[in-house]
Amino acid sequence: MRGRDHKMRIGGGTHRGRSLKVPPGREVRPMRSRVRESLFAMIGDRIVGSRVLDVFAGSGALAMEAISRGARRATLVERDSKVIALIQKNLRTLGLEAQCEVLAADAYRLFDKHPPEEPFDIVLLDPPFPDFARDPDRTPWQLARRLGAEFLAENGVIAIEHPTRGPVSTPPEGLEGLKAHRYGETSLTLWQRISG
Repeated sequence: MRGRDHKMRIGGGTHRGRSLKVPPGREVRPMRSRVRESLFAMIGDRIVGSRVLDVFAGSGALAMEAISRGARRATLVERDSKVIALIQKNLRTLGLEAQCEVLAADAYRLFDKHPPEEPFDIVLLDPPFPDFARDPDRTPWQLARRLGAEFLAENGVIAIEHPTRGPVSTPPEGLEGLKAHRYGETSLTLWQRISG
């Protein structure tokens, strides 16, 4: 219905079953619950005590589910001010403001001027699918390669949701393919930083 928020639920952890508001319309396309559940199953115990970066945060569901499942801290990146207000409302509802930082930023310029104080253990990218057809130098794959190469901790994991049809990038030097899975028109690809 127009003008009303839609809802989704956290699928696991201490906040399992809690509702989150999702902005209406096509601008925000939340990861389907089945895909989200599979993503966290692939990440497994790495989530516990981790520092998470959620890029293209939308409702903030990925970061909040990561915290629910045991992540220590999460940084959420979103550029739309109305969506950021909804993220902050969701954080207040779950009482997660102290564990989460929201950055109002263009994902493709993230950390250009102010790099993070420490690397992330897990980087989650759930970009708008039209972005995959953009300028080849500014696609989600290029962003994933940059974040993985520059801001991912040793043994850290980067996960990207992408259209099943279309090219899949290779990991940058220092990272290796970890897992990949298809869910109809949507796929998940995970890379891991090689230790040493």
